[in-house]
Amino acid sequence: MAYSSFEHSASGRRPPLFASLFQAVIALRARMVGAWQQHRRERALEGLSYDTLKDIGFPSASLSSSASKTGKPAR
Repeated sequence: MAYSSFEHSASGRRPPLFASLFQAVIALRARMVGAWQQHRRERALEGLSYDTLKDIGFPSASLSSSASKTGKPAR
């Protein structure tokens, strides 16, 4: 009588330690890659001139600082 691999699988059991560690490493790597890409995008934006930033919709520095002092969004 032939047994399939499904007959011997333990459903409802936790994955082995190696598998869960591997998944944690993969998740950590994905977070690190995302953080690095975000950092690179921010560095690229920092290199743009003030006029270019205004053209693409970034608020001016005076608007954002006045909003933080009063607690109300600038208009």
